[in-house]
Amino acid sequence: MGAANVKPVDLLASIIRRHTPKDIWRDSPLIGYRMLGNTNRGEIGEEFVRRYLEYNGIKTESGGRTSKTDLLIGSLQFEIKTASLGGNGTFQFNHVRLDRDYDYLLCLGICPQDIVFNIWRKGMVAERKAGNLVRMAEGQGVTFKITKRLDEMSPVRSLPEMIRAVLSERSED
Repeated sequence: MGAANVKPVDLLASIIRRHTPKDIWRDSPLIGYRMLGNTNRGEIGEEFVRRYLEYNGIKTESGGRTSKTDLLIGSLQFEIKTASLGGNGTFQFNHVRLDRDYDYLLCLGICPQDIVFNIWRKGMVAERKAGNLVRMAEGQGVTFKITKRLDEMSPVRSLPEMIRAVLSERSED
């Protein structure tokens, strides 16, 4: 096949297909999440957690955009971070802060076909027992990211049970 018979766009498209990793999000009912900006992703995660818990009989209060707390459940303050599953099977939860006043960090993971989560006391986060804290920017020590593998997360259907256990544990203190 000579150069005159090659269509440049077709050639480039075939090369791109060969170098493009499989898209785990293709045909996902949650693909729209991946197309949102980070602020909207966070708001959606917070609203989902609040509404899901309320549907399961757990009263919550939203912190709102100007509040220092994302979610209040009883007297407990929750910081919520939301991330989508990457092609490498991990979530990267960004802007985890240790200088904010909260009791628990709740990480919500959005997968192509499922939703997962995990929860840690703030002290566990600070002691790096929730995972390795990596600075978001060189030279600053305020905002961090935590990377979690899918197998380190729990199915979201167990979230209400976990929250009830946390509330029960705290009421016994």
